[in-house]
Amino acid sequence: RTCHEPKHTPPQNPTMMMKFVLAALLAAVPSMAFVAKAGPSAARATRASSALNMMAGARAKMEWVTVLKTSNIGKGELVPVETDGMNLLIAADTNGAIYCLANVCPHLGTPLDQGTVANGVIVCPLHKTAFSLKSGEVVGDWCPFPPILGPMVLGKLEPAKNVATFPVRSSGSNIQVQVNKNARAEFESGYWAGILDAQGKATGDYY
Repeated sequence: RTCHEPKHTPPQNPTMMMKFVLAALLAAVPSMAFVAKAGPSAARATRASSALNMMAGARAKMEWVTVLKTSNIGKGELVPVETDGMNLLIAADTNGAIYCLANVCPHLGTPLDQGTVANGVIVCPLHKTAFSLKSGEVVGDWCPFPPILGPMVLGKLEPAKNVATFPVRSSGSNIQVQVNKNARAEFESGYWAGILDAQGKATGDYY
């Protein structure tokens, strides 16, 4: 008879069969562990790269933009304007000086265009906080109105904050404001980077 090499077939005995299956599973564990470990790392690298690409493409791009005709605003007036997704407010002081600030009160986020302008300050129409037209800093008390309720309750909702201001100039018959043309992209890149960072902290992918 011709002798043949014995074939490596699984044992037919149930007990031996179970041992064979367990041995096969144990042999596969290292490779499965490698795949499980490599997966999150690859995903982490992809997300980090995407965040960096977004932030790299959102560098500041400062430009002067025309927002209003000088003939469309008088002394002591406020005119809301919008440019590049930003709500701004052109303010003409009672002496004729022109300023630009964000059209949002830092207290509750309400518009400032219904406020009043005089003597270098703008006064919020809601809680009567005064802000410097030049620097945006709080002038006097924070949230003084209504009496008692304003200082004791409403003013405690948010700490005193300055309002954002922007460089402004007259160019011929136009009023121009210097703004960051990439402000929206910068905000969105920071938003998405924050989302990715929060996800990494939650899942452990980043740390």
